Amino acid sequence: MSKVAMMGTITCQEGKADDMAEVLTAMVTAAHDEPGIEVYSYHRSGENTFGFFALMTDAESVKNHGRTEAMTAAMEAFMPLMAEPPKISTGTPVAAIGLDL
Repeated sequence: MSKVAMMGTITCQEGKADDMAEVLTAMVTAAHDEPGIEVYSYHRSGENTFGFFALMTDAESVKNHGRTEAMTAAMEAFMPLMAEPPKISTGTPVAAIGLDL
């Protein structure tokens, strides 16, 4: 089985970046115990822009991500803060420092 990397950009509505940061923190907390998540992170990359990186053990982990009650609740708070749909791509990791591939 190949691991799956997910990378993306999230743009929130003007003036909602601090709210978004709180929601993204809640999403990381909610995802903490999901099976198959090796890395799950958000990064502020601009005034209203956040980057996302996750590493999952396999495609099944990606498929099941976000189905817990805690993650569903966090996603409900996330959606209204977005200015546009997130831009997320997936891939198979090739090489990395600090990740067990």
